[in-house]
Amino acid sequence: MLEIKNLSFSYHNKEFLKDINLRLERGDFLGILGPNGSGKSTLLKNMLKNLDYKKGEIVVLGKKLKDYELKEFAKISGFMPQHSQLHTALKVIDVLLMGKFVSLKHSFLDYSKQDIDEAKQMAKILKLESFLDRNVLSLSGGEFQRVMLGRALLKKPKILFLDEPTSALDLNYAIELLNLCEDMINTNNISVIAILHDLNLASLFCNKIIFLKDGKIAYSGEVKELFKKEILKEIYDLNCDISYHNDKPYIILTKEKK
Repeated sequence: MLEIKNLSFSYHNKEFLKDINLRLERGDFLGILGPNGSGKSTLLKNMLKNLDYKKGEIVVLGKKLKDYELKEFAKISGFMPQHSQLHTALKVIDVLLMGKFVSLKHSFLDYSKQDIDEAKQMAKILKLESFLDRNVLSLSGGEFQRVMLGRALLKKPKILFLDEPTSALDLNYAIELLNLCEDMINTNNISVIAILHDLNLASLFCNKIIFLKDGKIAYSGEVKELFKKEILKEIYDLNCDISYHNDKPYIILTKEKK
């Protein structure tokens, strides 16, 4: 689905990413983890074609990312931002339909009945059907994030990119949102790449993770391989214990005595 080969990225002579190598298979749920300033957002922006890397290569579905036209890449990728720049008082149905824009044959054509029906079906899946005529700016944080996810999924992407999708959500909304992403992996055979800060959510949903530190991939593999006290201490300077439930490791925070 996606392969990164020896990727480095610099800006104003400062190197933000160094020799990144990564491979994503169909059906993977990849978590990008690491402390603040480690390069997570920069890596995601390179994968989204928002930054122009000079060294290395990113290949998506067998084609170099740099060879994709923006509209062509938009048809195969979905993106849910951490913070939306949407400030216009649009209805929820109108925001959802933005996900169908790239499939219009002409920019000035209206959405078809099928487009509208698909948006309404997505709203039903996301438990938003009663909000379709609501001003999107009047929604709660969790409701708004579900609208953003629905917009991304209506594109029927092959790869879904999530930038800290749960950072502003209560835990129940966070689990609900990631459950929806996991369902899409299982039903539509897509792949998901998510920047996550909550280690336990990463353990619960991701089948692969990478730990970034200082712009490099310090560790890459399965959660069970990498959720080790010594690794988490190295990456986050975190003191913790590891507990297992249903064969998944979870982080138990500990408080050092002064």
